[in-house]
Amino acid sequence: MQSPSVPFRLSAQQREAQLLQFNRRNEIVWFGFQGSFHEPGTSVIRFTRLDAGLQGGGGTNAINGGVISAAFDAAFVLAGLGHYESEVVVTLELSVKFLSLAVASEALAFRSHVVRSAKNFSFAEGFLSSGTDPATPHLAIATAMVAPAR
Repeated sequence: MQSPSVPFRLSAQQREAQLLQFNRRNEIVWFGFQGSFHEPGTSVIRFTRLDAGLQGGGGTNAINGGVISAAFDAAFVLAGLGHYESEVVVTLELSVKFLSLAVASEALAFRSHVVRSAKNFSFAEGFLSSGTDPATPHLAIATAMVAPAR
């Protein structure tokens, strides 16, 4: 079940600036992530490339669980950047539940949104699915607490 999204606090122009600096961050580029904002309050992370190093062992072509966690972390930070004027949002807590193998595909999307927000922190939830329809079965779910850096 999905909780309602808290609409982004920042204006579209402010979010565009946040998105530009986010997508240029070294760790985002290194993993091959690309972020985007979707009204009213959803952030999405997708892969720009699928290197073999992103896949787990065991003879599967599924995305490694650590990479999935990193992508959720990026999605939650991006969601926070849509709410806070700070150029840096940090993750205070992250919990991931893996539901099914996430076969390596550029169609994978990590969607997240803030569900409760305060001045100094926010709670968020996220979902990993394959394809453009967010209603497709989730491959993993996650929750987080993020905050603007001081």
